[in-house]
Amino acid sequence: MQGERRCEQCGQVIPWGERKCPACGEKEGILWSVSRNELLFLSALVLILLFSGTTFLVKACRAQERDLAQHWYVLGERALAAGHGEAALEDFRSALVYSPDDSLIGLQLARALAAAGHLSEAHAYLLGLWEREPGNGTVNLELARLAAESGSVPEAAEYYHNAIYGQWDDNPGENRRQAGLELAEFLLKVGRRSQAQAELIGLTADLPSDPALETQVATLLLKAGDYEHAASLFRQALRLRPNFAPALEGAGEASFEMGNYRDARRFLARAKRLGPLSAHSESFFETATLILESDPLAPRLSGQERASRALLAFNQSMQRLSGCASARGVLLDNKQQQSDLQKIHALALALQPKVLERNLARNPDLALKVTDTAFEIEKVTERACGEPQGMDLALLLLSRIQEGGNE
Repeated sequence: MQGERRCEQCGQVIPWGERKCPACGEKEGILWSVSRNELLFLSALVLILLFSGTTFLVKACRAQERDLAQHWYVLGERALAAGHGEAALEDFRSALVYSPDDSLIGLQLARALAAAGHLSEAHAYLLGLWEREPGNGTVNLELARLAAESGSVPEAAEYYHNAIYGQWDDNPGENRRQAGLELAEFLLKVGRRSQAQAELIGLTADLPSDPALETQVATLLLKAGDYEHAASLFRQALRLRPNFAPALEGAGEASFEMGNYRDARRFLARAKRLGPLSAHSESFFETATLILESDPLAPRLSGQERASRALLAFNQSMQRLSGCASARGVLLDNKQQQSDLQKIHALALALQPKVLERNLARNPDLALKVTDTAFEIEKVTERACGEPQGMDLALLLLSRIQEGGNE
């Protein structure tokens, strides 16, 4: 039997019956306990560091992706603004690689597709966006523009209406109004004047007090043939800004179209003092002036002045008749044929010997008959040779006023 012995590590006596030194065994237990706790702590610390590092790397990666997406997006916008559709298309596609769920980049990609002439692809892409957000005002507006470009009036109108009543992230009132104006312009372009009128009248219900905007809407109403609403809106703009030249010109044109030639000349004269008129407005101004200065039926004229104007109208219409007949190859003195030009010429010839200024001054009924004959000549020649210009146009418009007054 083995007796007591000393521990080789610490030199202490190992009691009989023990295989290991009690002193060294106790130290080993303490060392093992401390080492395990430290190991657990170190393991947890490593895990925390690894998690933090991974999170940091993920965030850094995502930030880099956002930066890259923004970089390509900016390049795409610049290319699109410069009219380089294909280049913009590649830039936006690159942006989507780094931010595939960004709807704004997707919308710009669709615009680039349209700008590059890939209309069917643009339409398909926009439809995908529309299916995700059918109430999105911007997406509906882009679909409306594509439909308008392809000439599909019902489809364009539907998407425009969706845009008008859709959801907008920024400036909803302004964006809806602009969509309505764009729809009206499209309808005018395709000849749907009554539909355009209805859309524009709806817009006037909640227009802000802005002379420029009121003038823009009134100008479209003028093109749509709604002269009364146009004139009212132009006047409303002028109450806020009396010397706004576009509104003065518009009010003059609207008044002219309604036959209010005195108002037309007044508005256009005010605009003319602010700067040169457009060719269209200048023509209206000149015609309105001729009408007011040559109307034989104007009120408060002296007998002499009425006679002078009736004589001028008759002589002018006879020149117009002669020129029209010559252009059409019609012999006015030919008794065998009886065209409208020849018939009115025969009536005028029978009246012509009496058409002297002194006779007209003494005989108001004769002056009226001479004026009526001049007006009739202008109407007949318009049907045969088209609308005249200058003094003949003034007489033709006066004849329409008289015709309307006699109904």
